[in-house]
Amino acid sequence: MRYLIVTFLLTLSLACTGPAPKVIGHRGCRLGAPYENTISSLRYAIDVGVDAVEFDVQLTSDDSVIVFHGPVVPGSDRDIRTITFLEARSVALPGGERMPTLKEWFEEAAKRPDVSLIMEIKKQLSDERTLLLVHKALGETKLSGANPAFTSFSTLALDEIRRLEPSAKLIYLQSGTPVKTAAWAKERGYDGLSYNLDGFMNNPEIIEEARELGIETTLWLVNDYEVADWAVRHGVDYISSDYPAMHTVKRNRE
Repeated sequence: MRYLIVTFLLTLSLACTGPAPKVIGHRGCRLGAPYENTISSLRYAIDVGVDAVEFDVQLTSDDSVIVFHGPVVPGSDRDIRTITFLEARSVALPGGERMPTLKEWFEEAAKRPDVSLIMEIKKQLSDERTLLLVHKALGETKLSGANPAFTSFSTLALDEIRRLEPSAKLIYLQSGTPVKTAAWAKERGYDGLSYNLDGFMNNPEIIEEARELGIETTLWLVNDYEVADWAVRHGVDYISSDYPAMHTVKRNRE
């Protein structure tokens, strides 16, 4: 019943204010699969009809890229950034899956090329490690032939991606306030702003500014229908949700 109510509200808002936001599955899908950032979470998000899937990458202590949010490894107090790749792969996540490699993630996602990917570059224990993660992740991305957008809380990471891959789509990610303006993003060569509820709901004028400057906007986390309706009414481009099935609606209306 809750999903039906959300769908009705989004459809009503669509009729009143314009296109509904596109839907992003947060960490694949945090709630709908046994565990986030797993192959099953990726499949679930795609199956419920998301437009894009966001996922996180970390760097292990021996310089390997792994798909994982962290930083704490389930079942221990260890930091993913301080253990080896083999140690990370030996961890049984809730539901029994293993942390995917970037290659495995891209191979599964390639089965549905119509669904976009958004790779979050997680901050590492030093600037040098963050830059190394950027280089490693970009290298594996090129080998796979994938074309994800990149997002990060780290301007260092985004600026390095822009330097190495001028055509890459970059989305600046921030939690809380004060927030950066759309003009700031435009000046830095970023393509989007991804802010949490505090960021956009306390600064709705940034959404209009972003629209005028051609900067995409993403609101996270949108886990209830009131916030989804707010996003529609204010013209947000994307909503990122732990419950993507709540927000996926049929867009090709006949």
